[in-house]
Amino acid sequence: MDMPTQKPLAQTAITASLYFWWLAFLRCSKDYWWCCKQGGQCMDERMVQVWEDFGDVFRYQCFMHWWQENGAKLFDSPQIEMRFNKYLESGLEILLNTDLVIARPDMVCIAIPLYLDTEIARTAILHAWEAGRVRGTHYDKDAKYQLFKLDLKGRKTIVPAYRAWALNICVQNCSDTDELKHWGGFEMGRHLNLSPRNQIRDKDTLENRRRKQNLLRTTFWQSKKTAADLIANVEIGKFPCKSKVAQCQRWTQAQQVSMDKAINDGQWQPSNWMDQEYSFMLPDEAAHASAGPGSKVIYILDDFGAVDTPFLKPKRVRPKKLVA
Repeated sequence: MDMPTQKPLAQTAITASLYFWWLAFLRCSKDYWWCCKQGGQCMDERMVQVWEDFGDVFRYQCFMHWWQENGAKLFDSPQIEMRFNKYLESGLEILLNTDLVIARPDMVCIAIPLYLDTEIARTAILHAWEAGRVRGTHYDKDAKYQLFKLDLKGRKTIVPAYRAWALNICVQNCSDTDELKHWGGFEMGRHLNLSPRNQIRDKDTLENRRRKQNLLRTTFWQSKKTAADLIANVEIGKFPCKSKVAQCQRWTQAQQVSMDKAINDGQWQPSNWMDQEYSFMLPDEAAHASAGPGSKVIYILDDFGAVDTPFLKPKRVRPKKLVA
């Protein structure tokens, strides 16, 4: 984690973690949005518990503001998932409770080599402090919310599922003049490159083109299904989990009527929804995004697809066999 970066160290580490996507999918939940609007008044006790713990995730300016207020108290050992290393390249060491004779709660304890140049030490201390804040004081106890174990194949579906879900919403909400207006499952699946081997080539026959189109439509539908499953589970505090969630009544008749009206009035996922998510989840990229030809949604989704994903790297890499 001790690396040069244009972002604060904490933001870089969290954005590259599964916790980033935990909140991204939670903000995709229509029911959770309405639960926040209702001040936690919901008949589903599971969702009420999540609301009591996570709060109104729609009232914060950006993801890191929410994280700084809620991250450490909710999640267990994010440094494990982020490959945290207490020995930094600069020579500094972040001290744990086990390194200290007396625990120092709410403090980041750092060991500084005497040989460090003053200016280098200042920068290194800032990085170590940021790393310590991300780590929090919860590494020596079990947290209420922990990441579900999902194999590498399953983890690889998370980001494509989010992008497919988001693109589908944007296509539904776009104006008649937007180039996305007439996109279907095939066009969306092709743009997101959900199935590289089924991308249409110039040399493909008409039969092969139709076959690939159908396969891309199916793959896009599967990605949306994955997103729906992830959202259903994140609503009740489970991520990344795609298990079937037992359904129960969540709203009174009056609440349902009000919810339907709010949706019809465009309060849920309005036409600028993707811009809102961009500014919330990736504020630095949104602030410096340059307008180019074509739909802005495409550029936004490309940035979501470019987020660092170290959780997709195998923890163990088999050594290459030497060729005699």
